Amino acid sequence: MKRFPCWLRRSVKIDKGLRDTESILKGLHINTVCQSARCPNIYDCFSRRKCTFLILGNCCTRSCRFCSIGGRGSLGPPDKREPFRIKEAVKRLGLSRVVITSVTRDDLGDAGAGHFADCVRILRGLDNDLDIEVLVPDFCGKRDLVEIVVSAGPDIFSHNIETVPRLYGTVRPGADYERSLDVIRYAKGLRAGMFTKSGMMVGFGETKDEVYSVMHDLRSAGCDIITIGQYLRPDHGCLEVQEFLHPSAFEQFSRWAQEAGFKKYSCSPFTRSSFIE
Repeated sequence: MKRFPCWLRRSVKIDKGLRDTESILKGLHINTVCQSARCPNIYDCFSRRKCTFLILGNCCTRSCRFCSIGGRGSLGPPDKREPFRIKEAVKRLGLSRVVITSVTRDDLGDAGAGHFADCVRILRGLDNDLDIEVLVPDFCGKRDLVEIVVSAGPDIFSHNIETVPRLYGTVRPGADYERSLDVIRYAKGLRAGMFTKSGMMVGFGETKDEVYSVMHDLRSAGCDIITIGQYLRPDHGCLEVQEFLHPSAFEQFSRWAQEAGFKKYSCSPFTRSSFIE
């Protein structure tokens, strides 16, 4: 196992804000990707009463090799009360910006698109000025399901490209690079004024030229916002890190993002897909 370089070492911050956030989420029986995917930023975000909500359960129908959310457990129907519990959590946490993502639910007829839409509409009833981002799976490329989510009116429609096309078979089996690009392209075409966003991880063995190519593919697909962060192995069942990129590499990615015309970007070792505020 590779040892973390100095720029990836950080202190653990445990304070009242973190404990309050944990208590609110636990009391409302809400999942977060921060906890389920073992995000390295959890201490910092929770201390600031921020999180990314994880809907549709805690069991995934895909087997992406970078993710610690497993495929074991119950695949029950969508919990119709979940959007209301998230609404209550948003109130208690005092959030002005909400990020909602999900496990992939290929077992459902609409792959969970209707549940995403319900969450957006119910949150809109709380505050029309609330900034809402949805980070969705690929819906198996079904455009009508993309339409369901976009029609609910999120401010940001996000779908992560995750890695370079050469590594999809290893990193993201069951997904398809061109299909993911089409999800972003189609969503942008439905509502030109809506921001589209995607994120990727580095450290799987990709080249910088491949990263550059993906960035330009995303811009060509109408992607407005990009995030690039260092892959960190969440548990021993996931892929090993092939390379810890130096911070200077992320500075180069930021320059490329600016040159490519992204409206917003965040490229750093600890950047994660819901990082930009």
